[in-house]
Amino acid sequence: MAFYANHEALQEHLHTSLDHLGHQRPWLAQQVSVTWLRYENSLIDQAASLSSEEFWALPVAGASHDGATLRYPASVVKVVYMAALEAWYAQDLLRRTAELEQATAAMIGHSSNDATAYVVDVLSGATSGPELAGDAYLAWQRQRQLVNQWLQEQGWPELHHCNCCQKTWEEAPYGRERQFYGPQRHNRNRLSSDAMARVLHAVMAGELISPVAGAHMRQQLRRSLDAQARLADPDNQVDGFLGAALPEGSRLWSKAGWMSAARADVAYVEAPQHRPTLVAVLGEGVASAADDQWLPELMAKLLAAC
Repeated sequence: MAFYANHEALQEHLHTSLDHLGHQRPWLAQQVSVTWLRYENSLIDQAASLSSEEFWALPVAGASHDGATLRYPASVVKVVYMAALEAWYAQDLLRRTAELEQATAAMIGHSSNDATAYVVDVLSGATSGPELAGDAYLAWQRQRQLVNQWLQEQGWPELHHCNCCQKTWEEAPYGRERQFYGPQRHNRNRLSSDAMARVLHAVMAGELISPVAGAHMRQQLRRSLDAQARLADPDNQVDGFLGAALPEGSRLWSKAGWMSAARADVAYVEAPQHRPTLVAVLGEGVASAADDQWLPELMAKLLAAC
C-alpha cells in the first residue's frame, strides 16, 4: 500500500494536466512518471514530535501517473546518496568531515558528478579502477550494494526493486564501473516517482534518520528563486525544472536531474496563497531531456489546484 491516499479530485486534475501537456508531446504519456502530494499544513519538521508509527499514520492526499514504474533517475539519485551519508553518520559508520560536507554541498547544490563519485566511494568502500574478476569482483559488488541494503531496511514498498548503486557520469563509466553496469546496462540506477516522493516526504518532515539529519538535508536542498542568482548560475536546477513556475515569495527544496535522455525533478514547495505540495517527476527519452518547458508547465498546472 502506498504511503499516500489517492485523492479523486487530484487524480483527475493530474490526468487532465498531463493530457493537455501531451497534445504537443506524444511521448509524454509513456515516458513520464509523476507523483503529486498536497498538504493542508507545512510538512517541515512535522515528524519531530511524533513516533515513526504516528507520522506514517498521518493522512496524505496524493495522485500519480505511473508512480510505481522504475525509470532512470539521472541526478535525482543524489538525494538518496545524501540521505545514506546521514544514516552512516548516525550509525557512526562515518565521521562527518569538512571534505564530506563540501562534497555533499557540491553533489546536491551543483549536481557535481565528481563529488558524487567520491560520496559513493565513501559510502561503499568500493572504488573505481580496472576490471576485476573472481572473488575480488564479488566482494566489490557486495560493497556497492550497501546503499541498496539500507534502502530495503526501511521496509517501504515503494523502494522494492529500486537500484541505487551507480555513480553518475559526465560521459560514461569505464573499467569495473562499466563492468558493473552489465552488458546491456541492466544494472543502471532506477527509481520510481513514488519512491522519490516518499524519500523527500520523509526528509522534509524530519522522519528519515532524525530531525537533525532532516535539517541538514533540507539545508542542502534549498533553492534560491532570485532572478539574478539564477541568471549567474546556468546550472541552477530551477530554470527548466519544476521551480521555474513558482510565484514570487515561494520557498523551494528540490533536486533536479538532466542528461541526454532524461529530465527529472523532485521538489517540495511552499508558495503564497497555495497549500504546500510535493511533486516527483521522472522523464525518460531524448525528447523529454531536450524540452525545458514541460516541467515548469506541469508545475504551474498542479499548483493551480493547491
